[in-house]
Amino acid sequence: MNIRKLLPAIGIVILIYILITIDIETILLNFSSIKPMYLILSFLSLIPILLITNYEWQFILKKQKMDVSYIYSLKNILIGYFYGFITPGGLGAYTRTFYLQNESGAPIQKCVSNIIILNTVDYISLLLLGIIGGILVSSRFPHLFVLIIIMFIISLALFLLFLRKDTLTNFLNRMLQHKIFNLLRNKFDSSIDSFFIDMPNSRDLLIPFTVSILGWILRFSELYLISKLFSIEIPYIYFILMIAIANVVASLPVTIYGLGTREMTMISLFSIFGISPERIVSLSLFWFVIVWLFPSILGAAIAVKEGGFINKSKPKMM
Repeated sequence: MNIRKLLPAIGIVILIYILITIDIETILLNFSSIKPMYLILSFLSLIPILLITNYEWQFILKKQKMDVSYIYSLKNILIGYFYGFITPGGLGAYTRTFYLQNESGAPIQKCVSNIIILNTVDYISLLLLGIIGGILVSSRFPHLFVLIIIMFIISLALFLLFLRKDTLTNFLNRMLQHKIFNLLRNKFDSSIDSFFIDMPNSRDLLIPFTVSILGWILRFSELYLISKLFSIEIPYIYFILMIAIANVVASLPVTIYGLGTREMTMISLFSIFGISPERIVSLSLFWFVIVWLFPSILGAAIAVKEGGFINKSKPKMM
């Protein structure tokens, strides 16, 4: 039995436990009390999130000299939502790599590096906000601050390694010395060269990092406004930073897009302000539908319309 395939079930088990221990009728009442106009506006809040993410990706694509239209990359983001939703740990989101290759004609290795850069920039930006939040609540939850610091150091170190061709090549060469990698060794040199074609340097990524941080703040600010529908009253700064912490914990690959772990963390953090678990779970599940489930459904429709990525490949630019 593959343990990694079972990891996402941990979050679902946690969510089920939370739902068992709270008043479900209150949650249903919270949902039913939302006026249709506010419901529509809540779903429309997805639009600026997608647009700012797409702007960030377009900037990185141009730095790597990959010609992809704004509309196509936007569709690709939604496709990534869908495949990430139906696979353990959200790894299916990397399927957008194949769509990117078919549209841009770039080598698959270069497309992989592009997606890794985009995802890592977003993740490190989130960790930075999480660190600030961790400092804010360190007196009550010191373990969360330590966890986020460790995750940040590891992620940043791996990313810097990733950006340096010589360092990464030496590291991978040492790995390939093992006899189990004999079949890969002959293809390694050409693959690593393609991987690093037009690789941006750390200075090139300052704007994407800035855009990503603004994107997270925008996303959490929208959630702050939506929280008013559930009578959640928390100071804005505390709310933003606590949600950042919850999303860092939710990023651990033990659930489906953070279900369970996000709610558990929010219940613990928001207890400082006396917010009931029912209101927290209502808000979290509502937000999950808006920013994860809904775009995944849109991505599924686009993926069907696009007809997959196997039959539309273009010549590779080497």
